[in-house]
Amino acid sequence: MEYYQLNHSNLIDYLQSLPEVLLRFSSFDDLEVQEIKDGNMNFAFVVTNKQDSNQSVFVKQAPPYIKVMGEQWPLTRQRMTAEIHALNYQSSVCPEMLPEIYYQSEVLSVVIMQNLSKHGILRSELIQGRYLPRLAEDLSTFLAETLFYSSSLALSSIDKKNMVSNSHNHDMCNITEDFVFTYPFEHHEMNAYNPALSQAIIDSIQKDPDVRKHVAEMKYMFMNKPEALLHGDLHTGSVMVNQLETFVIDPEFSFAGPMGFDLGALIGNLYLSYFSHAHNTSVESLNYSQWLLQTIDDLWYKFEAKFLSLWSEHEQSAQSTFMGKDLTGDSHQIFRQAFLQQVLKDSLGFAACKMIRRILGVAKVADLMQFEDLKLRAKLETQALKMATKMLLNRQSYKSIADVNKLAEDLVAA
Repeated sequence: MEYYQLNHSNLIDYLQSLPEVLLRFSSFDDLEVQEIKDGNMNFAFVVTNKQDSNQSVFVKQAPPYIKVMGEQWPLTRQRMTAEIHALNYQSSVCPEMLPEIYYQSEVLSVVIMQNLSKHGILRSELIQGRYLPRLAEDLSTFLAETLFYSSSLALSSIDKKNMVSNSHNHDMCNITEDFVFTYPFEHHEMNAYNPALSQAIIDSIQKDPDVRKHVAEMKYMFMNKPEALLHGDLHTGSVMVNQLETFVIDPEFSFAGPMGFDLGALIGNLYLSYFSHAHNTSVESLNYSQWLLQTIDDLWYKFEAKFLSLWSEHEQSAQSTFMGKDLTGDSHQIFRQAFLQQVLKDSLGFAACKMIRRILGVAKVADLMQFEDLKLRAKLETQALKMATKMLLNRQSYKSIADVNKLAEDLVAA
C-alpha cells in the first residue's frame, strides 16, 4: 500500500477495510464524518454512527507538509512514525492515561483511536475555571512512569542505547529548537508581539547576554541530553480531561531528551494559566488561582514521590542498583535526592523558555490571547515574562516548587 490522503470521500471505505475498526461499528450505512479544523500539523476526523453516537472513532493522519501552511511547507511524515512509537511505549507503561488505540499504520501515517467526546481540552477547562480533582494525581503518574521506565535507571545500557537510536524525530526537534529556544530571543520575523507590550521588557530578554546564555544552556541540554523518551510537547493543549479521567494525546514531538523538558512544558503552561486568573480580584478567581498553584505544587511532589518509588521497586525486583553496592548505607539516598533536584532545576529552566516563547514567539496561548484589552494582556504578559526570566536565571537556587509559587504570587501583588 502506498501513501494517500484520507478525506471525506474515501475515509469510510478505508475504515471498512480494517478488521480492527469493523468491530467498532454495528453498521457502516449511516456514518458521519466530521473534520477537526483546530490542528496545525495534521488532518483529523471524527467518524460517528448517527444511529448510536457511542460508536465513534478519531482518525489522525500526517500529510507530507504542515497542514495549516499547505504543500508549499513540506514536512516529512516521520512525525507520525514517532507518535505511533510513543503511543505504543506510553500505552505499555501507563495505559490508563492513553486513549485506546484501535489501529495504526506507518505507511499511511495514520492512527485510529478512541474518540474522547466526553472530555475537554485541559487549556479550555482551565480558562473556564473548572476544578479538576484528578489532574495532579494523573499527570504525575504519567510523567513518573513514562520518564522512569525509558531511562537508564530502568533500562539496561544496551536497551537504552537502542531506545535512543530508534527515537530520532529530527524535523520536530528542529521546530522546537527554532521556535522555542531561538526565534523568540532574537527578534525574528516569525515572532509576534502584543503592540501594548513595552519594548523595554522585550529588550530585557532579547538583548540581555546573561538571559541569552541561560537560554543557550537549555537549548544545548535539549539537543544533547537523551535521558528518557519524552512526549515532547506536553502543554495544556495536549491533555484531555473531565472530572474522572485524564488522557495525554498528540506525542508527535516525541524524542529521547531531558526529563525536565516534559515537566517544564506542563509547569510553564500552568503558570501562564495562573497569571490569566490571578489578576482578577473576585473571590472565584483568587480561589482558582490558588488552586492552580497548589496543582503545580502537587504535580511536582507527587511526581517526585512516584519516581522515587518506581526507582526503589525496580532495584529491589532486579536485585541490583544503578550505583552498585552502597558501602556506607547513605549513597543511594543522596544520589536519588540529588538526581531529582537536578530534574527540578532543569524543569524550571525549560518552563521559563516555554513561557517566554508563548509571549514573544509566534505560537500564542488562549489563556492570554482571550483578553481583548491589549493593556491588560500586556500587564499579564509582563508578569509572566518577569517570572520566567527570574526562574531561568536562578533555577539552580530554588529548592522547592513552593519557592517558585511565591515568586508568581509576589509578581501579581507588586
